[in-house]
Amino acid sequence: MSKREQRKRALDARRGMGAAERASASRAICARLLSLPEVQKAKCVLSYLALWDEAVLSALHDALLARGARLCFPVSLTNGSLEAYEPRGFVTGAYGILEPDRAASVPVPPEELELVLCPCVSFDGQGRRLGHGAGYYDRFLPRCRNARVLAVAFECQKLPGIETDAHDFPMDAVITEIAIYNKCL
Repeated sequence: MSKREQRKRALDARRGMGAAERASASRAICARLLSLPEVQKAKCVLSYLALWDEAVLSALHDALLARGARLCFPVSLTNGSLEAYEPRGFVTGAYGILEPDRAASVPVPPEELELVLCPCVSFDGQGRRLGHGAGYYDRFLPRCRNARVLAVAFECQKLPGIETDAHDFPMDAVITEIAIYNKCL
């Protein structure tokens, strides 16, 4: 199955979730993430703001901020690169995604990140992640030398195997509402 077919199958499954099911699964994902030592000790975290029908991580964000962690979010630049910012305000950026206002927010060098949470279109049991196909995270993650990298997805997005290319950055684990597909934790 091609990457395009894999994306369609996984996105159809995710879109098929009801709002209550999605909210419950998002809460379970946040609880699972908060139970991980890597999350508990991280002082500088890059996360994401849910888009459309992705897992909502606001409970995790609230817990990280409450314990004094530095919470950052990505900004997608027109040249195909990604940058991390500690927000001091938000704007609607590329692709209609809410992201930190670069003019008001604090840039965070990738080597300062200790944990990166990646949204995910699909994944497999070996922890391989399939994104939307633009490669923003695949280009950014190699610069995050000190970070654990976790993909976040709903269980319905799991496929038997994900096609990968040499440039696809490997995840340390994939976290869903019912499991941790652990490679390196």
